[in-house]
Amino acid sequence: MSPRVLELRIHGVNNTPPHAMLALSPDDVERFSGSDKLGSFWETKPDRVAALPQGHPGQAPPGVRREAYSWGGMARSSPGIGGSGVPSRAVNLLGRIGWALLLPFGLANVAYWSRKLPVDASPDKPQKVWWNSGRGAASTRLFGLGLTLLLVLAVCEVAIDVYAVQCSLPAANCRRLPEFLDVLGDPPRHVRVLVASVVPVLLLLGLVALTSLSRSRYEAAQSTPERHDGVMLGRSSMWQGDSRVGRLTRLHLAAGFSVVALVTSVQVPRAFFFGVTVAAAAVLAVVIARVVVTAADGPDVPQSVGNGPWSRWLVVVAALVLVAHLAGIYVLAPAFDGPLLLVQWGPPVVTAALLGSTLAAWSWRRNDKKGPLVFVVLFAAFMVAGHWSSWAWIGVVLVGAAFLWRAWPRKGDGWQAWHGAGPGVLLGLSLTASVTLSTVLVLTFRGWVGAGLRASSFYLWFGATFACVAVLLLVFLLVHAGFFMARWKKPSPFDGEGTSSVVRARHLAAVAHRAENVVGVLSTVSVLALVLTCYLSFASPAWARWSNITWVVNGSNWVIGLVGVAVVGAFIGAGTLTNRRPLGLVWDLMCFLPRAAHPFAPPCYAERAVPELAEHTHSWLARSPENRVVLSAHSLGAVLAVAAIYALPPEDLGRVRLLTYGVQLRPYFGRIFPELLGPPVLGTPQVRAGTFFSLDPWWRPPGEPQEGGLSSLLGANWVNLWRRTDYLGFPVRSWTGGSADRRADETLEGASTVETHSDYHRCAAYRKAFAELVPIDLNQSPDRGRGEDGNLERS
Repeated sequence: MSPRVLELRIHGVNNTPPHAMLALSPDDVERFSGSDKLGSFWETKPDRVAALPQGHPGQAPPGVRREAYSWGGMARSSPGIGGSGVPSRAVNLLGRIGWALLLPFGLANVAYWSRKLPVDASPDKPQKVWWNSGRGAASTRLFGLGLTLLLVLAVCEVAIDVYAVQCSLPAANCRRLPEFLDVLGDPPRHVRVLVASVVPVLLLLGLVALTSLSRSRYEAAQSTPERHDGVMLGRSSMWQGDSRVGRLTRLHLAAGFSVVALVTSVQVPRAFFFGVTVAAAAVLAVVIARVVVTAADGPDVPQSVGNGPWSRWLVVVAALVLVAHLAGIYVLAPAFDGPLLLVQWGPPVVTAALLGSTLAAWSWRRNDKKGPLVFVVLFAAFMVAGHWSSWAWIGVVLVGAAFLWRAWPRKGDGWQAWHGAGPGVLLGLSLTASVTLSTVLVLTFRGWVGAGLRASSFYLWFGATFACVAVLLLVFLLVHAGFFMARWKKPSPFDGEGTSSVVRARHLAAVAHRAENVVGVLSTVSVLALVLTCYLSFASPAWARWSNITWVVNGSNWVIGLVGVAVVGAFIGAGTLTNRRPLGLVWDLMCFLPRAAHPFAPPCYAERAVPELAEHTHSWLARSPENRVVLSAHSLGAVLAVAAIYALPPEDLGRVRLLTYGVQLRPYFGRIFPELLGPPVLGTPQVRAGTFFSLDPWWRPPGEPQEGGLSSLLGANWVNLWRRTDYLGFPVRSWTGGSADRRADETLEGASTVETHSDYHRCAAYRKAFAELVPIDLNQSPDRGRGEDGNLERS
């Protein structure tokens, strides 16, 4: 008799290989479905099933077919070139560096989804969508455009200003590039500028190639999810973003081309270059306007602006302006005698505008008014005006106070991440990451290529404030570590008794459970450092020239240099031939969300994984009305499983079971993305963040359980396992237990080591929960007499 139950295991953030998910050796499993290894279904080899001894953890119960779905290749691997030669190593290393440059863009995209999304919108109820639809849509996309401009300006600083112009001046003493890169020898300065102008263009095209190749391989939706009103995960627009990303890509390319032309055109007082400046500035202005309009073309908004010729024409016109400008440089041979104005003042001006957006984003989830948009413009204008008048800083202080007043926590905000300031916290991290990477690039290159070269004071001041912030954060972490070490030295039991090793593991997990607080402090301090950087860049106060301040600035160059070495070491140390992305865990978390704010954000593996899971589940259920599926999901795999369930037709849900373990659904995803995975979607109680210094970070009682959601759809057919020793796993209802939560073993049978985030599927609690979800009698209710019903029609 063929099995009636499919147990489909889905791994989490650590990219557990298929054989480990199935508790077998690599030779015991084989791939049987999936277009490639990036997203594939695995099973035990038929000839190995009979050879497994009785009671082996890799042996499925009678009547159960066990499979594993592997999606980690979509999040962790990057397209590259095979082989061990120098060219392949160089290309793969450049690819890894390219992925690191995407980190700020990915964080901005996460911020887009942390906004207050219009969950009640539907195609049958059209609504007027304009500036900042859904509280921050346009602002977040403009923020993403600003990040692209910051990167382009930093590369122009390095390639055009420092190397092409300053290194060609008579008094300069610069290193030569390696011979395989220095193909021109020692050409005239205008030719150096022309060739150097190609570098940022190649970077933009390289990022487009990197993300486009990934999009074609990873974001290939194979089916259209069913629509569930009020649940954004059930919208087909969530997992079909090709056209949206294509439009944004062309707009960012056009903006980048325009800035490259402006960097050198504004330096030359000739009529031709004045015309180029006007044309490039006009294209940039139109791009900004079009980015605003694309706010009506997001997955969270039912309308679509239509493709149209706008984005294509803009990128073509911007490319023509740039080509004409480069041709003018070659023919007219203008003189470039000093540091370029735009790369000196462009970064602080753009950063001031992005800082205003960040501060405004602290209140996006509370206020739907357009007032913050005026404050953003005033904040940036006052900051820039501070270069000429000290009175302008009074305006900066007043606007900053207005931002703080609007962002001050209100009643009920504690149920949301960072008291409702999630978009601002994430944008602050994104901006800090972008400026940090730019500063490392500029100051490290300047220090390597020669001495006595000028760089924008913006990067120098940020290097100093970065070093100061690093010291403050170190002190903060040491204080936190002091509390932990006191508890580690003399472990105080909490949440039940346990051996000393178990209690210590619980304390260690509790440290990780305070991650939201640490991230909030990091973002806040980083934003203050950026504000101070802009102040020092624009105001140039007299005290900034004091000897002790100069000592800090000079010393910070070493800090930035060490950061640069650490970044390069991280790229190389993980191996250039394996094409493994740096900061893989961060990528797993970011890449679940579709790209909506920045086209160069890491690709969304869920656009392929969710439809594949839903289609595979539906295919099994369609074989027989008696078939059932148990989606067994670990950690981040639970987010994919939840999205796949909402992508199924309603008639399938009564035969779907969900077994989750080591998940972050309620305290992390539910708090950061309330409209995507919050209590109304999951049907779970609200929860506050873990407290900072208390023995048990989760001592505060949860909120009231929410009506409806996944809990009502599945009823008793959803069981969740968790451990106090798991640094990344939580209950979905309550720490004190609930209808869905079961405590898993903290030590495996016969083992002395304490279990943390892995091996849930090997413990006795897993086997018990699975047997509870899948009774042998098909007519037996899965609630086993608890009075709950998981049938969709009755929920």
